[in-house]
Amino acid sequence: MVTPDTAGQGLARETVEAALDRAAATAHLNAFITLDAEGARAEAARRDAGHTGNAAGAHRAWGLVVKDNIHVAGLPNTAGTPALADFVPAADAPVVRALRSAGAIVLGKTNLHELALGATSCNHTFGPVGNGTDPALFAGGSSGGTAAAVAAGVAEAGLGTDTGGSITIPAALNGIYGLRPTAGRYPSAGLTPLCPTRDTAGPMTRTLDLLLTLDTLVTGETGGAQDPSRPLRLGLPRHVFTEDLESPVRAAWDAAVDRLTAAGHTWVPVDTAQLAEHDARIGFPLVFGEFAAALGRYLTEHRAGPTPAEVLDAVGDPVIGDLLKATALPTGPGYPGPAALAGALAQRRVLQAAYDELFAAHGLDALLSPTVPVCARPLRRFEDSLPLNGRDAPTFFTLIRNTSPAATAGQPSVTLPLPATASPPVGLQLIGRRGADRELLSAAARVDALLRRD
Repeated sequence: MVTPDTAGQGLARETVEAALDRAAATAHLNAFITLDAEGARAEAARRDAGHTGNAAGAHRAWGLVVKDNIHVAGLPNTAGTPALADFVPAADAPVVRALRSAGAIVLGKTNLHELALGATSCNHTFGPVGNGTDPALFAGGSSGGTAAAVAAGVAEAGLGTDTGGSITIPAALNGIYGLRPTAGRYPSAGLTPLCPTRDTAGPMTRTLDLLLTLDTLVTGETGGAQDPSRPLRLGLPRHVFTEDLESPVRAAWDAAVDRLTAAGHTWVPVDTAQLAEHDARIGFPLVFGEFAAALGRYLTEHRAGPTPAEVLDAVGDPVIGDLLKATALPTGPGYPGPAALAGALAQRRVLQAAYDELFAAHGLDALLSPTVPVCARPLRRFEDSLPLNGRDAPTFFTLIRNTSPAATAGQPSVTLPLPATASPPVGLQLIGRRGADRELLSAAARVDALLRRD
């Protein structure tokens, strides 16, 4: 595990050179939009010389990749879309600043699904992102570049953003760990917005220990440890989240359930149909109702240049461009309007209450399910639909099916890679109570340790 507070001189240069060598060896993944070799080397030299000017000089250097919709001072912040290709923020996003102060060296900005509105990271302008475990497969999205770079060993950790599963989906499909924190728990400044009510930054790593460490570095929170002798109470969904799974996902899920049962943990069957039903009604009205105004405020605040309409006119992916023009601009025929947005926000509170009641009524430590009902599919294929149990299923809605309801409600969720199978990676999702992120991570650590025990 990386220990960012471990002292050491002369480590930064070696760390950066090893990362850049690995980035070159995995360049075929197209994980980066901007690989900042010069900047990373310069930062390493400053750290090794002890002239960082802040507390980071006392920390061991470690590599960090950042999704290209999170501000890093002096590097382009494209959000994966042509109109913002020349936008260069002057300051780090607070979430980046917190990690840099603990020794992180930013290696570059990672590729993503355009405007973070998609789940494959097949970007029409900057190219598709290959999976870190198999470059012939897509990485998932929208934080696919971060997931691929971390899974391929370029960086020890990365930052993504999540609106409906954009951290947990690619983390699961790349076989790594990812945390979507409770909405509002991480600072949101310096993020290109999609839907502020649902958007959050979050970490992605190859170990759960490091995920926990990064969460502490960003929030300052510690604790959450549970009595290891107490059996966990785990919610077992009876509807939607454990139905219609691809066979490798089903096999990995069933094996995990059996292992946790044998260890004495308690499974509590719970009714989850209403969670998915609420999300289906309100998820997209929230996104389309908030997008244009939020983007306009963001572009004005940061003097990025174009208007929201100009951003959409230049979108490289025609599906995304047409969808947002029709639904997210006030002039679009499908724009939900203020009343519909207000209704969606009110219904979101109903969804949150449903999660609160589910956890309280059953005393749950976490609600579990497969993170994604399918494995990653071949790159440059299946962007619109994919085969699932003998039929064609819509790609986007299939990939976000298990992650979106909790994201809409603002619940914390973490994805763990299930033990290796003959198939591509499969993720296990744990959802917790809002604000109880540390308790959720503690439960996840117990589950992870058990599933990886020989």
